[in-house]
Amino acid sequence: MTEELTFALDIGTRTIIGLLMKEKEEGYQIIHSAVSEHPTRAMLDGQIHNVVEVANEVKKVKEELEDKSGLELKKVAIAAAGRALRTVKQEFNTVLDKKRFIETEDVNRLELMAIQKAQSSLSSNENKSQEKLNYHFVGYSPSKYLLDDIEIGDLIGQRGQKLEVELVATFLPRVVIDSLLSVISRVDLEVEHLTLEPIAASQVVIPESMSSFNLALVDIGAGTSDIAITKDGSIIGYDMVPIAGDEITEQISENFLIDYKTAEKVKCSLNEEEVMNVSTILGDSVEIDRQSVMETVEPQLDTLTESIAESILKINSNPPQAVIFIGGGSLTRGLKEKFADKINLIPNRIGIRKKDDLDNVLGDIENINSTQTLTPIGIAVTTNETKNKAVFIDVEVNGEIVNLLTLSQPTIADALLAADIDIEKMSPSMGMGLTCTVNGDLKTVKGDFGKRGSLYLNGREAGIETKVKTGDQINFEYATPGKDAEALIEDIIPEQDLVSYDLYLDGSKNEVKTQIYQNGKWVTKDTPVKDGANVEYEIPNTIKDGVAQILEIPKDMLENERIEFYFNGDKKEIVKSPYQIKKEGQMINLEKTLKDNLSLTLEEKVTNDLTIGEFLQTEGNDEIEIEFNGSELTIPNKFWEIKVNGEEVDLNYKIEDEDEIEAYSKKLTVDRVFDHINYNISDAMKSNLEILVNGEKAKLQSRIKDGDKLKVELIKNRNKTFSN
Repeated sequence: MTEELTFALDIGTRTIIGLLMKEKEEGYQIIHSAVSEHPTRAMLDGQIHNVVEVANEVKKVKEELEDKSGLELKKVAIAAAGRALRTVKQEFNTVLDKKRFIETEDVNRLELMAIQKAQSSLSSNENKSQEKLNYHFVGYSPSKYLLDDIEIGDLIGQRGQKLEVELVATFLPRVVIDSLLSVISRVDLEVEHLTLEPIAASQVVIPESMSSFNLALVDIGAGTSDIAITKDGSIIGYDMVPIAGDEITEQISENFLIDYKTAEKVKCSLNEEEVMNVSTILGDSVEIDRQSVMETVEPQLDTLTESIAESILKINSNPPQAVIFIGGGSLTRGLKEKFADKINLIPNRIGIRKKDDLDNVLGDIENINSTQTLTPIGIAVTTNETKNKAVFIDVEVNGEIVNLLTLSQPTIADALLAADIDIEKMSPSMGMGLTCTVNGDLKTVKGDFGKRGSLYLNGREAGIETKVKTGDQINFEYATPGKDAEALIEDIIPEQDLVSYDLYLDGSKNEVKTQIYQNGKWVTKDTPVKDGANVEYEIPNTIKDGVAQILEIPKDMLENERIEFYFNGDKKEIVKSPYQIKKEGQMINLEKTLKDNLSLTLEEKVTNDLTIGEFLQTEGNDEIEIEFNGSELTIPNKFWEIKVNGEEVDLNYKIEDEDEIEAYSKKLTVDRVFDHINYNISDAMKSNLEILVNGEKAKLQSRIKDGDKLKVELIKNRNKTFSN
């Protein structure tokens, strides 16, 4: 901008347009303009291929404007071609450490991480890192926010935990900017303002009353057709179709054997002239009628309109509310009607905007079709009406020089993006959680939330939205990731369930406690929990639980089955169990609550069943030891005659519930010793026996007691004795 004048420059594929514009009370006025066409194909598809030749033509335009205005032009507003833009639709979500109110910084970080993810997605499979770093981030437009999976208009001030954004991020190849800057530098100019051609054009083409509409702006130039989709006052997507006016011109040139410039004139005259006289490259003069030309270009026109329609639908999904054409190629005869069929819109929803349609811009740009003047006018208007100024600065990021281009005042966030810093790692992350089941119930242990990273600008703490200038030093440290969840068994079992008792069994002290198993293996309460583990535990609540734990046996082995029976008319009760648990000599109810410092005794049995012989021992039927003919012999001190339920049985009978037992005891005598050893003595033998008890003569009916020495001999054969 020079004093009150804005110098705007539109460097197109075929034409360079410069103008000086002044802002007035009710709009703008074009003071001076200059136009120059490239004499060679120094630019193709909007990209500068020959910097020197393009710079020469820019210099001509600059000098012409300086001559007309009498001013020395030092700064210029320019626009990068929309055809070079890359747009990426990106979603991103993040989860806060807890549910809370959302701050501006939370949203800034969310959007920044989404932009960086979009930047990464630009990478191709063949050359990921290089392609990503060769793009400038130039802007973005949020299209949707979600809070805890519910769509919401604005996140700031809301309360929640899961934040999500869907946005369209726009990137520009560095080579496009570098070549533009190289041209501007060669003609001794400084870039005052840089915008994008679609943004500049939309500034003047789309009326304010239509800014909220869903529109498609299509700039058909010489080499490409640039497309921008607007909605709710923002550009939500860009695209480029590599087909435009040149393809139609070239088809006319080839079909009628005329040079390119003549073919361009023929194309531009189709709306006014029915018949045109031209010279071929062979020097012949021929007449070309409109019908012949239209038939020649119809295939290219079909391809162009179909490609534009496909591109719009790719970005917008559905036909927009209206389509606005600008650029020289938009005046091609038959374009509007063909495009209406391709996009499925009625023709009156498709418009072609010219400079004459601008009520707030006075003056004209000479020697150029008015549809081609909208972009340079838009560049000038955008420079005055927006705060977005192109900024080219160098900053240091952790000691590395970073070249930064932005369309607005740059921030630390812009520098971090340009330096390819992983923005997501600037925010602390939650460590991996741990899950397990405890007695069938799912338990979750959350990981720790990490420590936020640090960010400094010139030694002072700063935020990602802090503005930067050339020479600034940015230093940062990534956030510390949160630790993965860790837990001990005691952390996942209620404290009241982790019990411990001292239990004395036969005088020995034992610890009885909650039994815990992890994945089927016994563990203690200070054992680390494994992720996905199945933890089971059992609390010792009863005496039975405690004794079973000490003996390391199943609890059902301590089931004391009580049997009631009758012995000689008296009711008796016994406990049928391999173990008998007693307290102070008395059987104890094993289902009683376990208490600390309980003292018990244990009697273990070989079998669970009780025989009559075993029962009689409890009734005073003891065993004694004697010596019989020199050998030791153990026998009961009493002999019984037994009936159970009226039938005779021996001492090995197993007592059952409700049995009626009748038993009569007899004293132990010599003859009953013979009965015990199953030795039958006939009456004839009895008269020939000599019986000695402790060396003294005795009879068959003599009583035997513990420790006696019994000796039996036949009188007729002193050398023959009995043995057991």
